[in-house]
Amino acid sequence: MRLSHLFLALVMLLPAHRLAAQDSDAIDRAVTENPYRTADQKARDAYRHPAETLKFFGITADMTVAEPLPGWYTEILGDLLRDKGTYIALNTAPHLSQNAGSRARSHVWRDNYIASKGKLFGDKAFARFMLTEDGFAADDSVDAILAFRSMHGWVYSDVLEEVLAEFFRVMKPGGVLGVVQHRENEDSPNTPADRRGYLKQSFVIEAVTKAGFVLADQSEINANPKDTKDYEIGVWGLPPVLRAGSDEERRKNQAIGESDRMTLKFVKPGQ
Repeated sequence: MRLSHLFLALVMLLPAHRLAAQDSDAIDRAVTENPYRTADQKARDAYRHPAETLKFFGITADMTVAEPLPGWYTEILGDLLRDKGTYIALNTAPHLSQNAGSRARSHVWRDNYIASKGKLFGDKAFARFMLTEDGFAADDSVDAILAFRSMHGWVYSDVLEEVLAEFFRVMKPGGVLGVVQHRENEDSPNTPADRRGYLKQSFVIEAVTKAGFVLADQSEINANPKDTKDYEIGVWGLPPVLRAGSDEERRKNQAIGESDRMTLKFVKPGQ
């Protein structure tokens, strides 16, 4: 039996990891008592279940956590990690941008992003680019990487394999790669080439395990059975983007809510 398969078998036999009470409470405070979160951000909690999701991934306040393409979760993670942990914001490397203007904006982002958030991150956070020659972190140095609704972009840019390889390299043995991704139906004829924002769960699991990670657990925390996944513009027809064509379509899609999402916890083998 291959070592990775043996590790997976052992993981599946273990009881579900439960956070210590103080770690669970810290996540709850970062979600519900966070002065940096806006009303618009809090309105998404009903669809994105941030406290449940971070607890499922086993995130604690003393970890080093990287967030690729930071966005909606940033204020929560910044507040959670500020005192005891380290937050790393990750953006696409400038050389992958299609024009000079985008490359220039990328450099401005790296230089100003942390400072632009004021006191949110404390003094240990930093911003880095993915897929650069030097890498965004030292080997075996990051406790967790959380990829929220971002994997389809790496597929479309044809860099998924490179991104996952870098994640594996910088991750500590036993570290967590958490994935929340718009989920395509397994029997759908759609493929990533259709660029609809959805990926099949089997595709994601195959790609991430091929990179060396082991699937430790999966959850339906962020599932939405009302998502019909048949919108002309893909997932962007749903909230919060809501690019549906007519007022009637927008009202219908608003009632559906946000997309059906897989929630997958992978780990890097070893301790």
